[in-house]
Amino acid sequence: MAAKPTIVFSIGAWLLPPAFSTIQDKLAERGIPSEAPAHPSIGAEPPNKTLYDDVASFKTVLTQLVEEQGKDVVVVGHSYGGVVASGAVEGLAKDARKAAGKEGGVIRIVYMAAFALDKGQSLLDMLGGQPLPWMEVDGDYVRCNGGAEIALHDLPVEIQKQAESELVHTSREVFSGAATYEPWHDIPSAYIITEEDRGLPLQIQELLSAKLGTEVVYRIKSSHSPFLSMPDRLAEILEEISGKSS
Repeated sequence: MAAKPTIVFSIGAWLLPPAFSTIQDKLAERGIPSEAPAHPSIGAEPPNKTLYDDVASFKTVLTQLVEEQGKDVVVVGHSYGGVVASGAVEGLAKDARKAAGKEGGVIRIVYMAAFALDKGQSLLDMLGGQPLPWMEVDGDYVRCNGGAEIALHDLPVEIQKQAESELVHTSREVFSGAATYEPWHDIPSAYIITEEDRGLPLQIQELLSAKLGTEVVYRIKSSHSPFLSMPDRLAEILEEISGKSS
């Protein structure tokens, strides 16, 4: 029996890897290995890391899995993590590697309530040139003000408070970094739309999903954080996506 692809999460801004421990446990129950590496820009002191630092760090993780271990990988970008994932998968497409006689590769990139930016576009461009009202900018620090209402509103209150307390700052520079690659032209893609999202509105997700040109689109009635509020359903979706060949 063929080994199941490894799922690698590219986590969103303000989040640390423990936020993904529940969904990773659910995937493990299904026999699916996963990783959720930290991005250097999130919680950085001093807060001077850039999008490109995050891309390089995430690409190192992917390269170890693909080139050193010959594994098939499904990359799942959440929110800002979609921007990181897009840049990091360049040169690691499964089809291209197979054609070159190499093992392993990225078999799909999944945008989960995530930004899929055009080449040359920054996240700040996508936001209209200004931080959103709930993004608290303090010098080079950017914090999420009111995370419970923005991204965690479908969780029980006590869990909301706990999850909100674990949010950290993100470096301001990541929002101005321009995207360097549009992977959906070379790698099969998918989009998971979170229909009750207050952080990345449904209408924007619909537009981003359409841009990918993929028929692999799932909808989940969750907030911006389905990995916390609906981990069982999300694990089911990710297992289905991982089993698709293209």
